[in-house]
Amino acid sequence: MRAAVAFITWVVAIAAASPLPAATVPQLIEQGDRLQQDEEKFPQSFEQALSLYRQASGMQPGAAAPYIRIAEVCLALGNGVKEKDKSLAWYRQGEQAAEEAIQHQEDSADAHFLLAANRGKVVNLLPFWKVSPTILADLEKHLQRALALDRSHARANHMMGMVLYRTPGPLRLLLTGKRDEAEGYLLRSVESDPNSPAARLDLAQFYKETGRPAQARTHAEAILASHDSPPRRAGIEKSRPAAEALLKSLPTP
Repeated sequence: MRAAVAFITWVVAIAAASPLPAATVPQLIEQGDRLQQDEEKFPQSFEQALSLYRQASGMQPGAAAPYIRIAEVCLALGNGVKEKDKSLAWYRQGEQAAEEAIQHQEDSADAHFLLAANRGKVVNLLPFWKVSPTILADLEKHLQRALALDRSHARANHMMGMVLYRTPGPLRLLLTGKRDEAEGYLLRSVESDPNSPAARLDLAQFYKETGRPAQARTHAEAILASHDSPPRRAGIEKSRPAAEALLKSLPTP
């Protein structure tokens, strides 16, 4: 009896001393992705996800996926804070992660888009004398590459449309795209992701500014009528006041 008890005690001790199996890279990424869905705990949930993605990048340095996730989370964190310095720091980290992702997987449309998106945010926060005019051509290059890899990439289409539409006249000479192509990119963005409130709002504003109030009204009303599950719901709710204001500014049909 004593021998049996001693054996069981030894087995339990060995089991307790044995380390639990470490999470794999796919498991870490999956955990991080789940945390990104918890919009009610933003930014803490995103910061936790970022920690997991960084752990995954250290375990598999040659993989692009963790760096793409890091760039994505940094873009969201930069968008979610009010302090300019903190936003700039997040965007710079996202820019670096996207560059790393491209080094490992040049044919990733997401990596090229996220590099353009984070870099564009950095540029917007810097004084104009610190920004090279050639940065516009660089942003366009990465957006073009993203769209060459995935023509229906909603966010790349959205950003390309706004770059072509909003770039002032003199700087437009640095771009290969034309201003009259902006509508096509914005439309393709909305077609690829009908529930994207940001793209639809910009398209509505585009139609208002180009003298097409009926089309502007259609897209603004679509934002107010849209419903989605987390994490998209927060973006929709954030866009509602702007959509309502746009509708009030339009002439009565």
